[in-house]
Amino acid sequence: MSWQLAAIFSQSVADFIYLHAFSIAVGLGGLALGIVAMAIGLRFWLGPATPAAKKQEAARRSLAERRYAEAEESYRKLFDSSLDGIYVTTPGGLLLNANPALARMMGYESPEELIEGVVDIAHTVYVDPDVRAEYQLRMARDGMVREFEYQVRQLDGTMLWLSDSATTIRDESGTVIRYEGTVRDITNQKRAEQALAESRRRLQQVIDTVPAVINVKDTKLRYVLMNRYMARIFNIEPEDAIGRTTSDLMSRYGAQKTDDNDRQVIETGKELGFYEEEYVDSAGAMRQWLVNKLPLRNSDGEIENIVTVALDIGERKRVEFEMRKAKDAAEAALRNLTETQNSLIEAEKLAALGRLVAGVAHEVNNPVGISLTVASSLERKVAAFAEQAARGELRRSSLNEFIEASRSAASQLVANLNRAAELIQSFKQVAADRSYSDQRTFDLADLTEQVVMSLRPGVRKQNLTLTVDCKPNLIMNSYPGPYGQVLTNLFLNAVAHAFPDGGGGEVQIKVQESGDDHVEVLFSDNGCGMSPEIRRRAFDPFFTTRRNEGGTGLGLHIVYSIVTSRLGGRIQLQSAPNEGTRVRMVLPRVAPPEVGSDRV
Repeated sequence: MSWQLAAIFSQSVADFIYLHAFSIAVGLGGLALGIVAMAIGLRFWLGPATPAAKKQEAARRSLAERRYAEAEESYRKLFDSSLDGIYVTTPGGLLLNANPALARMMGYESPEELIEGVVDIAHTVYVDPDVRAEYQLRMARDGMVREFEYQVRQLDGTMLWLSDSATTIRDESGTVIRYEGTVRDITNQKRAEQALAESRRRLQQVIDTVPAVINVKDTKLRYVLMNRYMARIFNIEPEDAIGRTTSDLMSRYGAQKTDDNDRQVIETGKELGFYEEEYVDSAGAMRQWLVNKLPLRNSDGEIENIVTVALDIGERKRVEFEMRKAKDAAEAALRNLTETQNSLIEAEKLAALGRLVAGVAHEVNNPVGISLTVASSLERKVAAFAEQAARGELRRSSLNEFIEASRSAASQLVANLNRAAELIQSFKQVAADRSYSDQRTFDLADLTEQVVMSLRPGVRKQNLTLTVDCKPNLIMNSYPGPYGQVLTNLFLNAVAHAFPDGGGGEVQIKVQESGDDHVEVLFSDNGCGMSPEIRRRAFDPFFTTRRNEGGTGLGLHIVYSIVTSRLGGRIQLQSAPNEGTRVRMVLPRVAPPEVGSDRV
């Protein structure tokens, strides 16, 4: 009875294994076929107990054989159609089996070509043979590898990245007889990881070149990115700051800084904008910053990171402080200047008067000195003549000689004293006496024609052509006397300097309106022109190129003074060697009374 119970139990176990061999085959892969065979053998070893059982056993055997064939076909389809590569190798590196996916992955037409072409996996397939040794070490130690990554070389030499998951198969004695595993092509994934790593490296390089603090924190206020500029402030390498907080970094040198602004960004989800902040760096120096913080959100809209950008404004703060000091000093200097302004103006007037007196002394000195010399000589001759007459020794020849000397001395005295009088009259023009001319209303065209009429005798004498183009009805309320003096001085200056050889030339005067409130007077000649040095100094007082011919250097200076001061206008001079001279004057139709009345 016990034997029968044991037979029934054994038969039940065998039937269970026999009936479920297909499921076991699908779950265990290459080992399933052996298990199915073992189940069939066990079932036949136990044998049927009765004829009915034999008949039932025959039916079961047929079913088992059919399921075995179906399981083998399913396993083969699974093996052949898998997208991942499947392999069976010996521990020594001989490839025993491979599926089509692995063959395609390695660049072969079929698994058979792959098996024939790969003799030694370590040196034929692996790019680095040492990685194969690491694979074998793990298999021996752990009996498996999971997602073990390495590079392989395809048939054409192209390199791939593979992810390998495999197990060891041992015999009854426990000896490893083969490796069975699957590999997945992760080349694109590796390229993407490398591209991401390269992007992060370039991003780090870029932010490291920016002369400002840049960092990124997670929501726990730990750094996930920091540029080198900021790392130097904390005296740390950027990679060493990752995962640490500001408090961690600053506590290393005994400083601290609040994280309230970071927490405010997390709580409100809004950018803080620019604000000023200061804290002590690792060198113990107080640093001032202009800071901006803003949140970074993930695809779900949740805050994931906090970005901080800060500009060092310490230098700006120092400059602002220096500017405030300079501003205070400038305001104090301005107050002092305002207090002394009137006295400085008076001093300038005295200086101008001194220059005028010096010019007067220099110009009048020549004719007066000559007159003094002649008068002294005449005085000596008169004394000698008187002595001869007192002694009764006067002769006719002495009398004639005395008369001739007196006549010559008188002539020289008259000429030089007239020259001195002319100079003094010119100096009076520089002074521009207020009583020289009163302000009145006049037609500028009529006044210009009157002045030109007085100049025409000199024009004929100098063989010059004087043309006037004056727009009629230009009514002015100004000073006719100074205006006439301007035209006269310009004409005399042109005669003396523009046509030095007396070869003739042309002088033009053109008067026209300039806007509603001004007139434009153009005085030009086609003479020899001026060099740049002479043109630059043309309006300077007492500057002349004809001093040895009696020039005083006051003609154009008087013109400049009258135009800019008495008439309230502006004047421009254009000239070049051999290109003539052009004087442009713009005068207000109504002369400023305050300008005219201030002349003394």
